[in-house]
Amino acid sequence: MHPHRLFYGLMLIVLLLSTTSGRDAEAADAGTPMKGDATRGQALFNGKGICHYCHGVDGVIDKKPVLKQDTAAAIGKFASAAPDLRNRAAQRLKDNKARFRAIREGHPGSGMFPDSTLSDQDITDIVAYLAALRQSASTPSKSPY
Repeated sequence: MHPHRLFYGLMLIVLLLSTTSGRDAEAADAGTPMKGDATRGQALFNGKGICHYCHGVDGVIDKKPVLKQDTAAAIGKFASAAPDLRNRAAQRLKDNKARFRAIREGHPGSGMFPDSTLSDQDITDIVAYLAALRQSASTPSKSPY
């Protein structure tokens, strides 16, 4: 084989491989949406995520854990405005991207502070759990009487 043909052939292969790798890298940068695990999200909501301190155990607003008095007082200053996650009408965040961002970055004007202890997968699992709560929540309806 002629040396120039071999060189150009190798260059073509390198070019094709780098183009394919570039597409793979772009796809990875764009991010494949993570799938949330609602069961794991429930455990995080009621545990590591401490969401239940303000939103109640399993999202039941009146079912908050018993805390030390000073901790409860500090949380009470902010948590009185925590939305009932089982009441769709009381929720201000209308999409999962906003919910994810609020958990990660906090929710200005509320007592919800940024959380840096949860991984992106943890938050995705919590968001999946919140979706399950919304689906199981009864929708407000008018009484026929």
